[in-house]
Amino acid sequence: MRRSSAALLLALALTLAAASGRPALAQGSSDRTAVEAGRCGSVDLVFAIDKTYSIGRAIGEAKAEARRLLDLVEKVSDGDFRLGLVSFRDYIDVDLDLTPPGEGDAAATAFRRALFAIRAEGGKGGPEASDEALATAVDGIAAGGDRPQQGDFSGDWRARSRILVLITDHLPGGFDDAFRAGEDDANARAVASRALARGIRISAIYIPTTGDRPTPDPLKAEILRSYALLTGGLFLQIERSGQGAAEAVAEIIAACGAKTVS
Repeated sequence: MRRSSAALLLALALTLAAASGRPALAQGSSDRTAVEAGRCGSVDLVFAIDKTYSIGRAIGEAKAEARRLLDLVEKVSDGDFRLGLVSFRDYIDVDLDLTPPGEGDAAATAFRRALFAIRAEGGKGGPEASDEALATAVDGIAAGGDRPQQGDFSGDWRARSRILVLITDHLPGGFDDAFRAGEDDANARAVASRALARGIRISAIYIPTTGDRPTPDPLKAEILRSYALLTGGLFLQIERSGQGAAEAVAEIIAACGAKTVS
């Protein structure tokens, strides 16, 4: 099968980025500065990833580029980093709690193993538990009781750069597969406020996959953008197919998860 010109350009960008030591960035972004070793100080990097079927390509990109992205984390933190991974549909899986300090190689290996175990399936097009997944990471919520969550998250954030990356294509809906204005959006803002109080910046990657609209859903974009606005993180919208997910993550890491104010 012949590759499209867009795919060829993406491949060229990746090649040039690897050769220069700089991450390729998401479409529409600009590489304002080279990435210096240790620029972020110590890093705690946690992902909250929607694992419904429509996110399949984005997850595939993250897996394909995992080693390069982890090398970038190592560089910007000068080897002082910890990693975590939470995935969700209408329930939550803590795939990897924040790894112990001082175990960079082991942390990278554990993260790759957890990431590659994720399968994109199900979802049925409804809102997902993105707000609650963020709460698990921000508040350090353990499994148990009536909460549909597997695994415990410590919430032991301690690094200089505390980066929480959300990847999703849908509205927050708690655990009931429904979005209620004034309730679920308020819960999302409350999670962001708690993150801000704990020095955690939330960056959101929006994938406009929903097929019932010719353009991205403005409500979804607004809510996802609010995480970044409230905490000082980044908001990135990528291709409907999920293409550009790895480059969006690279941009967030290179920026230490912080929106530059100009």
